[in-house]
Amino acid sequence: MPDFDGKVALVIGGTSGIGRTTALAYARAGAKVVVAGRNETRGAESVAAIEEAGAEGVFIPVDVTDSDSVRELIGAAEAAYGGIDCAFNAAGQESGRAPVAEIDEAEWQRLLDLRLTGAMRCVKYELPALLRSGGGSIVNMAGDWGLYGVAGFATACAAIHGILGLTRAAAKDYAAQGIRVNAVCPGAVRTPMLERMAGERGSAADDYGAALAIGRIAMPEEVAEAVLWLSSPRASYVNGESLVLNGGG
Repeated sequence: MPDFDGKVALVIGGTSGIGRTTALAYARAGAKVVVAGRNETRGAESVAAIEEAGAEGVFIPVDVTDSDSVRELIGAAEAAYGGIDCAFNAAGQESGRAPVAEIDEAEWQRLLDLRLTGAMRCVKYELPALLRSGGGSIVNMAGDWGLYGVAGFATACAAIHGILGLTRAAAKDYAAQGIRVNAVCPGAVRTPMLERMAGERGSAADDYGAALAIGRIAMPEEVAEAVLWLSSPRASYVNGESLVLNGGG
């Protein structure tokens, strides 16, 4: 586990799933953690878990579809801990299933504003804060759907492809200023979001995992380990990359 003693980690989307697990991993590695999200109750639960691990954390509400909200989050994080050293952007929401000719355009715009433009807003306002801290790392949550297309999920695929493009461009823009920007691309991960998407087909995720080379789907802790490595000096020469975590799928 990389050492984050004296560091401040920001996790946007840290109220559940992979985001919460990663926030707790940062805390166990010694970081002070800013948990951001929309649900205050779940945010408080995340902070309680961080404090139970013997670390320090704070919840700050944010809506990534609102630029002012993201900008205010960064200001509040700096006020709380004096700056940020790394950020994990994991805000997201599942999408409905529809072939391209049946895509609802309002749903298309909603999901892209949340996932793709939301990621851009996070990166846009995190970068100046990292510059004020003397450099650091950003990791964006993408997904292996950003590497290929999936029938029925064109909206989600388009958003994730866009996140990878954003990641690669930002990495080139700020590398010389001491900031690295990367993305993680997990496949199926056992989270509440996956359970909602599986719905009544409760065994669907396990059936998918059984067909993978590794024989199972991922656990959120495995994604968190990758995020922490990318955030740390141990990945000091990794920039603009998309780390695939899909068990050889």
